[in-house]
Amino acid sequence: MVQGISLPDNQVLEFKAKIFKVIGDANRLKILEILRNGENCQCEIIPFVDQSQPTVSRHLRLLEDAGLIRSRKDGTRVYFKVVDSHIYTLVDSIDEEMIELISQEQAKKIGL
Repeated sequence: MVQGISLPDNQVLEFKAKIFKVIGDANRLKILEILRNGENCQCEIIPFVDQSQPTVSRHLRLLEDAGLIRSRKDGTRVYFKVVDSHIYTLVDSIDEEMIELISQEQAKKIGL
């Protein structure tokens, strides 16, 4: 152990890594953005994601399996909503300033 550094428990780190992995896809981030203002039917989500129904279903299942969203059935429709809005704190932490700084660092590495 490096002196003065206290790392979180491995289970906590694995849990965090799982969340980052699930939201590390632009289409799943898009779904979270669609759900930002509340519950939506899968049929309302599909046109915004611009992918096939099976692909959108897979993304929704991954988000649900990670515990980020939940579903409920109403007749033949399935509705989804975010379990905890704190996920948006994480998503929103990557703001314009951070994007600019990281872009500059990447540009330096490739010599632009």
